[in-house]
Amino acid sequence: MGNLQHSVQKKQHRERSQVQERSKFGFLEKHKDYVKRAKDYHNKQTTLKVLKSKTKERNPDEFYFGMNSKKLGSDGLLITSRHGGEESDGVLNMDQVKLLKTQDSNYVRTMRLVESRKSEKKKNSMMFTSNGKHTVFVEDQEAMESFTPEEYFKTSTDMVDRRENRLRTDQLEGVKLGSLPGKAQNEESLRKKKLKKYKAITRHMERESQLAAVEERMNLQREVMKSGSKKKIEVNGKVTYKWKKQRKR
Repeated sequence: MGNLQHSVQKKQHRERSQVQERSKFGFLEKHKDYVKRAKDYHNKQTTLKVLKSKTKERNPDEFYFGMNSKKLGSDGLLITSRHGGEESDGVLNMDQVKLLKTQDSNYVRTMRLVESRKSEKKKNSMMFTSNGKHTVFVEDQEAMESFTPEEYFKTSTDMVDRRENRLRTDQLEGVKLGSLPGKAQNEESLRKKKLKKYKAITRHMERESQLAAVEERMNLQREVMKSGSKKKIEVNGKVTYKWKKQRKR
């Protein structure tokens, strides 16, 4: 009989929804929603009460060095400066700033020299082909008319136009014909390799020029920080400074 009672269909419980006249106020708030909202409100009130009590008990003459590197933002959060710790005021003097700029300039100069050496090394490793001609002198007019480059260089017709690594006929006899690349294929392969090297050299030269401009700007900033009367001069969009002559004793 007990099992039969559990099997009987029971009435489904449904939450009462907002009436049609009050639908503009949104969903109807249940008791569990009120409890959650009330707990959140009381927690905030407790936090505000604690903060107010700390403010009243705070000593107005209190000071510690961390105040120099920390400040309160507009959103109420405490912001700590990257340039100062708890025991430092975060302010660098002029000598320290000059030292930092000198170290940065030395690093940029080192990277510029590295790029310069890379470009020079790749330039020297490249084999630039010249547009010169190979002049052959013969005895007389008859020898000039009967002159054949293949016979003179002792090579084949495919090898005669190669200025470098030109194989002779006796060297070609021991080489399979299929292992030798064709003239067009060989020229295309050389052209792609040279183009790749040209692009690499161009990239190194561009980086070198960019680093040189950065180094020049950093050196100028370091010189401007020095004492002495100076005048700002702008020529063709480039800013320079002219210092007043001082008598050296």
